[in-house]
Amino acid sequence: MSRFLSHLAELQPELFAEMSPELAVELKIDNGDYISIVSLRGAIEARALVSRRIRPMHLNGKTVHQIAMPFHFGSAGPVRGDATNDLVPISGEPNVTIMEAKALACNIVPGRLPRGPAFEDWLNKYVPQGGPPNLHPEQPPARAPRGSRLASGHVRNGKAE
Repeated sequence: MSRFLSHLAELQPELFAEMSPELAVELKIDNGDYISIVSLRGAIEARALVSRRIRPMHLNGKTVHQIAMPFHFGSAGPVRGDATNDLVPISGEPNVTIMEAKALACNIVPGRLPRGPAFEDWLNKYVPQGGPPNLHPEQPPARAPRGSRLASGHVRNGKAE
C-alpha cells in the first residue's frame, strides 16, 4: 500500500477530503479545516481540501455534492489516521470477494470527531436516518424463512445455494 512508502507519506501526510468551493461555502468550511465524515457504517475525520476539481452536479433540479478521498491511510505505516474504508459497507463481489464499490452517501460535519461519551450523541445527531436497511447483497432479508433459498446468504458460482 502507498501509505508505507516514505516519500509518498511525506507528500501526503494526512487524510483529506476534496470538495467543491460551493460545498465548502454551504457548510462554512475553509481549506485545511478539520471535518468529520459520517456514513451509516462509521465516522472518520480528515482535513478539507477545497478545490475546483470537484464540482457539484445538477440533477432533476437539485444540486448534488460529491467529495473525493484517498484510500491509503490507516492505522499502520508512517502515516496514521482514520481510514476511508471505515465508511464503506463490506460488500465483496460474490465471485472473488473484492470490494465492489467505493461510493457511499455521507454527511460532512465541520470540526473534529468528539471523543468519549459525547461521540454516541454526536453519531445519533449526524448519522443518516431512515431509509431501507443497509444490507450486504448476500445477507438474507430479516424475515426470510429458515432453510429457504433467501435464508442461506451463501453463493456458489454466482448462484444462491
